[in-house]
Amino acid sequence: MNEFRKKNRGKKRGKSKNKEFMDAALDAFIRDQSLQKWHEVDGLRAGAGIDAVQAVKSSSEFLAKGTYREIWQNWWQREVIDNGQASNKALFSQIENAVLGAVLEEREVRKQRPDDLLEDSFEYKEFIARQMDHLLSEAGGDIEEEI
Repeated sequence: MNEFRKKNRGKKRGKSKNKEFMDAALDAFIRDQSLQKWHEVDGLRAGAGIDAVQAVKSSSEFLAKGTYREIWQNWWQREVIDNGQASNKALFSQIENAVLGAVLEEREVRKQRPDDLLEDSFEYKEFIARQMDHLLSEAGGDIEEEI
């Protein structure tokens, strides 16, 4: 009886750890997407020499989002364009709010189509692969130091 409990307890913990990883991965993905958009806006401001308002409007196309483009545009309009840009810190916060809302809404829409989950998208898989490579390279360095 004790062995049965130990086996089941391990399985539950494994599922919990997987969920924790996926939750953390989603949070990190949202942060990564926010940083990419921030760099896009900042690059337009510096490279094209335009002000924040113009840079934000120029960054509102989201062509890479395909069929989910409208979701992203709506969130961008609501959270970033309509709120104005007071400071860099406030602008990043607005971008992060827009990305958070867009990712979560896109994820819900994708759940209606089981063959088109966010976790199966190229962007998400690319992000996870990049982070795993980073973790493995860090772990590899630790392993080499121990040898």
